[in-house]
Amino acid sequence: MSTTLPYALRALERLRHRIRGPQTVRRLDTFTVDLSAWKLSLSDRTPCIWVHSHEHLNLPAVDLAYAIRDVVRQQGWEHTTVLVLVDGTADELRQQLSRLFTTQFVIWDAKQQKEIFDASSPTRLMLDLFLEQIPRAQLSPYETSRWVTGSRFFGRSSDLKKIRSRPSNFMIFGIRRIGKTSLLREVERLLDEEDPPTEGSRRHVYIECSTLQTPDDFYREVAAKFQAPLKLFLERKAQSFRNATKMFDYLASEQRGQITFLLDEFDRLLEYTQHNLDFCTVLRQASQNKRARFIMAGFREMRRAMYNREHPFYNFGEPLYLEALERKDVAEMITQPFDALRVKLDGREEIVSRIFRETAGQPLFVQFYCQTLLEQLDRSEGNVISINDFQSVYDNTAFRDIVLTTFMDNSVPLERAIVFAMVGVQDKHEREVFTIEDLDAELKRRGLVVTFNRLDEACRNLDTANILRRQGKAYSFRLPLFVRMLQENYSVEFGFKKARQEYMAQDGETRR
Repeated sequence: MSTTLPYALRALERLRHRIRGPQTVRRLDTFTVDLSAWKLSLSDRTPCIWVHSHEHLNLPAVDLAYAIRDVVRQQGWEHTTVLVLVDGTADELRQQLSRLFTTQFVIWDAKQQKEIFDASSPTRLMLDLFLEQIPRAQLSPYETSRWVTGSRFFGRSSDLKKIRSRPSNFMIFGIRRIGKTSLLREVERLLDEEDPPTEGSRRHVYIECSTLQTPDDFYREVAAKFQAPLKLFLERKAQSFRNATKMFDYLASEQRGQITFLLDEFDRLLEYTQHNLDFCTVLRQASQNKRARFIMAGFREMRRAMYNREHPFYNFGEPLYLEALERKDVAEMITQPFDALRVKLDGREEIVSRIFRETAGQPLFVQFYCQTLLEQLDRSEGNVISINDFQSVYDNTAFRDIVLTTFMDNSVPLERAIVFAMVGVQDKHEREVFTIEDLDAELKRRGLVVTFNRLDEACRNLDTANILRRQGKAYSFRLPLFVRMLQENYSVEFGFKKARQEYMAQDGETRR
C-alpha cells in the first residue's frame, strides 16, 4: 500500500479499488478511482482531487474553490461527481464549492479521511459520507434519458459473454429503448479494457447509423472515426465496390488487426440502401476476409434481411434477441443500489415482484420506478419504501408519457390496429387472451382484412417489442398498466380507426 496517497485513497487501495494517478493539473494532484462496484452513479473513473500542499491549504476558501473549479473544467469533469480530499478542515471550502458551482462535489476533510482509514468497514462509512452531501436520487445509478455503461449497466450477462467469447458477427434485434445502445456501448467498453486503444491503433468503434442515408455517408463516418485519408477510396464511383472493399483492408492494416464495428440503429441505413445491395456485400466481404467484425443493432429491416435468402446478410451473423430482463436481474437492479443508498424496503420480495410484474422486466420502466421512488423518498426525508409509495409512480406524467411514446415509436400502423382492437374487446368483454384466429376475426369485424403472413409477422413483432406475450398459440398484454394508460389517454375506437387508415394508405402506397 502506498503511503504517498491520502488516507481515503489508501483505504480504497487496501480494498482493491483501482486508483489511477497522481496526475498534477494546475499544481493540484488528481486521481481517478474505480467505484463502479458500488453500482451507483459513480464510475470506474470517478475523479478525485487531493488538496495537501501548503500553497493550497493556506489559500482563502473562495480562491481554493476557483482553483479546484479550473482543474475540473480542464479535465472535463463538470458533469460528474468529483471527490475532493483535503488534508485539513473543509467546512468553508464545502460551502464555497456548493455556492459557486453546479458541479457535484463531495469533500472529505482530514478527520473524515482518517476515520475511513481506521474504520472496520471503510465502504460503509464512505457511503454514509457520500449520502451526507448528495441526495439519494442524484447518487443512484438509474438513467431514464440516455444509454448507460459500467456501474449503471445491469443484466445481459449472458449476452455480453456470448459476444465477447465468440469471434462471429452478431445481429442484435430489439425495440427502441430496450437497451440496444447500452449493450453496444458496454461491449465497446469491455473490448477496450481487454485491448486498449492507443495512439497508433483502435480496433473497436461505435457508429450511430440513424442519420446516415447512403453507403458513402457510412464510409465518411468510418473515415472520421479513424481520421483516415480515405478520399482515394470514395471518389471513384466506377470502382466504388472494389474501392470500398479496399478501404476495410487498409483500415485493418493501419490498425494492425481486425476491427470490430458496433453499428447502432442499422435499420435506417438498410431502408435507404434496399435497392443497392452492393453496400451489404462489401460488409460481408470485409467480414469473410477477417478485416472486420460487425455487431449490428436493429429491428424490422435487419431481421428481414437476415432471413432473406437473396440478401447478402442472410446468415451474416448470430441473431441475438434483446428481451426484457429476467427477474433476478430486476431484483439486482432494485436491491443492490437501494441497499447501498441505505433504503429499507418494507416487504422486499413483494416490492421486487410488483415492479417486475408491472414493468414486465423492461429496463427503462424498472429504472423509472426506482428513480421516482427515490425522488419521493428524498422529498419526504425518509428511509423506508413500501408498496404504498407506488402511487408516486402511477401519478408520474413522465412515466405515462414514456410508456405511451415507447408504444408509438415501436409499432407500425397494423400493430397499433391490433393493439387497439384487443383493448376494445378486453374493455367490453373482459377478455385477456387472444389467438391469431381471434385477432383476424376481430380485425375483419372492424373492416380490416390482413393476410396471414402480415398478421403473424405483426403479432411476432409485438411480442418482440414486449407489448404482447406469446404463450403457445395465444397472445396477451405484458403490461396491465399499459392497457389502463391507453384506455385513460385515448379513445380506443378512434385509435383503431386512425391506425386502420394509416395501414391502408401505407398498403396502397406499397402496391403502387
